[in-house]
Amino acid sequence: MKRGGNFFWGVFFGSMAGLIVGMMLSQKKEEKIRNILGKKTEELKDNFQIFGKKIGEEVQKIKSNIETKWKNKMKNKTEKTNQDKQDKVEDELGT
Repeated sequence: MKRGGNFFWGVFFGSMAGLIVGMMLSQKKEEKIRNILGKKTEELKDNFQIFGKKIGEEVQKIKSNIETKWKNKMKNKTEKTNQDKQDKVEDELGT
């Protein structure tokens, strides 16, 4: 009976030791995984910020180009309208 009891206690203490070591290792692995995920998340966040900044700059350039073209078009239209009015007045005056 003593042999059976020793075997039982050996299995019990071995299981407990394995459980404790497993928990300690899994916590370290979790920390490593969290650190890796945290770093990757920061890298991804930084990359998105850089990407967003580049897109913002491109949008600003496009907006500026459109505004310039629009102003030039309106200026040309105004000049054409003024020239048409001047031609009409000259036609009416016969000059």
